[in-house]
Amino acid sequence: MGVDLKDRLAQSGKRHPRVEFQQLLAGPEALAPVLAALPGFAPFDKKTYAGAFWVLDWDHRLPSKQVMLRLYAYYDLGRLAAGERSFDARAEAIAKQDLFPEFDVPDFAGIDADEAYEAEFEVKGEPPTKYRLMSAWRHTVAPTVGRRAEEIVRDSGQYKILRDAVKERPMGLGGPEAAQWVSPAETGHPAWSVEVWFLRNFNGMVGEGTAFVVDPTSAQIVGQRDFQFRAG
Repeated sequence: MGVDLKDRLAQSGKRHPRVEFQQLLAGPEALAPVLAALPGFAPFDKKTYAGAFWVLDWDHRLPSKQVMLRLYAYYDLGRLAAGERSFDARAEAIAKQDLFPEFDVPDFAGIDADEAYEAEFEVKGEPPTKYRLMSAWRHTVAPTVGRRAEEIVRDSGQYKILRDAVKERPMGLGGPEAAQWVSPAETGHPAWSVEVWFLRNFNGMVGEGTAFVVDPTSAQIVGQRDFQFRAG
């Protein structure tokens, strides 16, 4: 596993100036519930985390209603150093614009990393137990792995029940399609999984469907959720 991600948050978590300004999650006591609720993070493809840093980011509102937690994790120290430089450059740009609290300033989204995660929660609410993988490569599923995941869905009882329940579904929507990787930090399943999407309907603007979470190694469906999206 490499570095201790929980320790990185407890000892050296970075903070947006507006989080500091409002003294959000200030001190070990305030941060303790967040640390206790952290899910398990596992590097993709049996890699190892060589380094990482956390950012407590703001929600562009004063007073803030939410805190955004971002994790930027790296497989080698060179990549970590580059990520730290990107963070420092963003921090410098924010400082130049941070003249008055009532003015908006940028956040720390989109820092380059091998694995980037985010989760948000209400300032006075329960801390997050799931973190979304935001790395663009999550949509790149190898064809052989994707086809295997799709086959697992097609052969499942869950899919057959769903398919039979949407008999008026347009043929042009196709069948189950491997869409993206999802990590243990989001699913709670110990292994990385592939999310296979099955569109139930789409009117050209808004669509909805069901996502099956598939562990391609153990050949099982480990989760299922409904989703909606808007085109464009």
